[in-house]
Amino acid sequence: MPYVLSPLLTPRMSGMWFEGLPFEKKEIYSIQPGKMPPVNYDSHVLKPHSLPHAEGALHVLSDGKSIDQYFADPKYFFGSCLVIRLSGNSYKKIDEKNNLYYWEVGEEEIRKKIEGLLQRSPGPCEKVLLTTDFYPVNADGFHDPNYVLTLSPEAAQYLVQLPGFNLYGTSWKSSDHRPGSPERPIHKILLSKAIIFELLDLRHVPEGRYFFSGFPLRLEGASESAVCPVLYEKHDIRFS
Repeated sequence: MPYVLSPLLTPRMSGMWFEGLPFEKKEIYSIQPGKMPPVNYDSHVLKPHSLPHAEGALHVLSDGKSIDQYFADPKYFFGSCLVIRLSGNSYKKIDEKNNLYYWEVGEEEIRKKIEGLLQRSPGPCEKVLLTTDFYPVNADGFHDPNYVLTLSPEAAQYLVQLPGFNLYGTSWKSSDHRPGSPERPIHKILLSKAIIFELLDLRHVPEGRYFFSGFPLRLEGASESAVCPVLYEKHDIRFS
């Protein structure tokens, strides 16, 4: 069975970036006796950065590519994918007052994982989704934002040097953790070669190779867009 990488989105969800509700539903029409049109129809207001989403270079660069521009080469949105699950619990407390933990994944750490996976399942390394065996979830089913998971600059540089690499995904809410800083170095390294997907629900996905499909809404000029990606195992894909 395919793995759907988004939890259920509800109007009760809380935002992660002080932007208010990330999903709001407003009635436009409803089915009522004698009333036209005889349909239920709502508007949906989405604030993608607190939902599973894709990010383009425009997110951190004023002259970067917007989401719609990536559709000129749709390879970004589908293809062979490695899911990496880091074992153990290497989250270290960095802020006692705010109960904040941080795991910065180093180059050697991710290199060993990828090399091991490629030995067991040879093939391309176009897309890499990163998570950890241990991570708490919040009430909305997302990786707890207090358990920060990012790559080191060296680990990000390692990924962009892999042949064919074009997508990085994470279960955490961002690819950088630089509170109070205008710099987003990990985003900029990754976006030089790839598109980024964040807030993916990877809790129940075993480590290994999959076929990834995740087309965001094709919004003109958008720096990010909501998406519901899916991972398929080999036996899920068949033609009749």
